[in-house]
Amino acid sequence: MTTSEKTGREVKAVIERLIENVAANNTAILDEIYHDDMKVIMLSPGDEVSVSGKTEFQEMIRSALDANGGTIGTWARFHHVSVDGDTAHVLISRRNELTGPDMQITLGIDLVREQDRWRITREVIVSRPRSHAA
Repeated sequence: MTTSEKTGREVKAVIERLIENVAANNTAILDEIYHDDMKVIMLSPGDEVSVSGKTEFQEMIRSALDANGGTIGTWARFHHVSVDGDTAHVLISRRNELTGPDMQITLGIDLVREQDRWRITREVIVSRPRSHAA
């Protein structure tokens, strides 16, 4: 295994750990993995765009957990993971209760390696009905 493949697996493991912890209602993971300057750009099925920072997005996740009895699904399909030095990008599709039970989201996630750990700096999230998802 090359160094790049090893680092790509490390980045993928960070995202998997985030998914598993949030699904188990362990939102403390958000402070650990989300960068303080993180931005989230969401595109709804109706083409509405919203932009939020770390605090607003964390609150949205906590609200979704509260509304769903403390659980959010873990279904995920990784499409692409790339690493270039101390930056990485993940393209992933998810099905969870964050955007609704019949929705699928595709996320472009940017990460940076700082202080010996990977942190998310940006998420671009496109939400669409599962019936229209690839």
